[in-house]
Amino acid sequence: MLESAGVYPSTVTAADVRSIVEVFRRFAALPVDGVGRPEEDGDGVLAQFGTFDFRGRPEFSADLTRQLIDASDEDAPMWQLSCTLHWASSTDTELLRSGHLWSFGKTLDEFFTEAVALPGWAWALDRSHTPKDLKIALTEV
Repeated sequence: MLESAGVYPSTVTAADVRSIVEVFRRFAALPVDGVGRPEEDGDGVLAQFGTFDFRGRPEFSADLTRQLIDASDEDAPMWQLSCTLHWASSTDTELLRSGHLWSFGKTLDEFFTEAVALPGWAWALDRSHTPKDLKIALTEV
């Protein structure tokens, strides 16, 4: 879906950040067979941001994650597909602190309206900050 939108993780630009959010929004609306409904917390989206040193050095990240849980089995694994943008840490990004928002209990339109207004996402979307990279990961939690 990203490639169809002209976004390539190896060469992500400041202008691509908005496209990434729009593609993720369309992805989050796609139905997935065999997972719990959003009302049952089986299918949800997380927006988060902050400065972390997960990769061995402090860097600012803004992340969208779709979480899916199998509806048929209580002990089923939880899957998360994450789309994470990274920037060099700076005084400006440190001041943003960190934050997150889940989609549970909201429509996707409500969620994405609130998510892009989060301080870290608003900073990321202002088109003046070129990310260092974009990482896409599918993990079992």
